[in-house]
Amino acid sequence: MHGVSHCISSSEWEPTEEFRSSRGLRQGDPLTPFLFIIVAEGLAGLVRQALKVRLLSRVKVGSQDVEVSFLQFADDTLFFCEESWSDVIIMKTILRGFEIASGLKINFYKSKLAGINVQDHLLSFYSKTLNCGQMGHPFKYLSLEVGGNPRKKSFWKPVLTKLNARLSVWKGRFLSLAGRRCVIKSVLTSIPLFYLSVFKAPKSIYKSIISIQRKFLWRWGKEKRPISWVSWRDLCKAKEEGGMGLKDIKKFNFALLAKWKWQYISQEKGKWKEVLLSKYGAELECSLIPVKYQSWWWRDIVKVCKEGGGEG
Repeated sequence: MHGVSHCISSSEWEPTEEFRSSRGLRQGDPLTPFLFIIVAEGLAGLVRQALKVRLLSRVKVGSQDVEVSFLQFADDTLFFCEESWSDVIIMKTILRGFEIASGLKINFYKSKLAGINVQDHLLSFYSKTLNCGQMGHPFKYLSLEVGGNPRKKSFWKPVLTKLNARLSVWKGRFLSLAGRRCVIKSVLTSIPLFYLSVFKAPKSIYKSIISIQRKFLWRWGKEKRPISWVSWRDLCKAKEEGGMGLKDIKKFNFALLAKWKWQYISQEKGKWKEVLLSKYGAELECSLIPVKYQSWWWRDIVKVCKEGGGEG
């Protein structure tokens, strides 16, 4: 009995050699990104050293020539360099050195190479050298489309598809009205939040999202035409005012975009702020370059911050 108790309560096993069991972090553990950042700092150190001795070039942005070479977000890493054979070789050397020093393995199969104003045959040659695939334009980064036009409905198709899947009518069949309200609030906060915090949605997208929410709320799991007993505007009012506290999707979008101005004013330093200052000028409301040379993102940010977004 004592032996059984000893085996259950202790990690020291007999009659073999004693050893202490241990376990690492499981996938999805909140500490995993922090652990990876600590290890990936070694990669950042290699890049900084290569830049210091001028083995690797930097990309210069805007009138003030802000230099951008290396960006990291959790386990996603972006390299920026000029189009040259030597930079590609140095980049591959840095990645290989990091593999040897850390014991980690770079997944080149999932890595992508993209070029701006680079000839196709050179881009193909560089990608074969790095043993990675090529990436077109626009492309997706962190599930967000970069380089697309957010004023087109096709740009928002992934968001509408996910919302339709989560708020499908049959899923509300066994939920009460209060339960469906909770689902709508949680889904709206999680799925389109990333897109709405970066891009201004067109009016048709607001209507599409509201339509998906309305059908989920009032159909009660049935396919027949629903009856909306209360206007959506009233449902978006606070509970104290007789509403359900649902989010007004348009106001929600504008509030998320306005946070960019708050961050721009409140943060004294930041690479993103330096890039915006160099590319567009001194203030959010007053850009120094013509509108036709401004990105869609910048135009919408200026419009929301200056005019409240208008009705478009």
